[in-house]
Amino acid sequence: MDFTVLLIGLGIIIVLFIVGKIFAILTKIFFVILLVAALAVGFFIWQNNNKEEVHANQTGYILTVLS
Repeated sequence: MDFTVLLIGLGIIIVLFIVGKIFAILTKIFFVILLVAALAVGFFIWQNNNKEEVHANQTGYILTVLS
């Protein structure tokens, strides 16, 4: 058997292993980005739902004090 065929096969296996490791790292980074984005969206939705309503009495008091 030709020795170059073994070297080419070994090179392909090493390249596939390295590419797999790179994709594993990118997948973890992508998952972290999605997790942070989901937490941020959830936080903003939670803040919007829990706002205190400004009543006419509160604004009227501020306007009478300022005028």
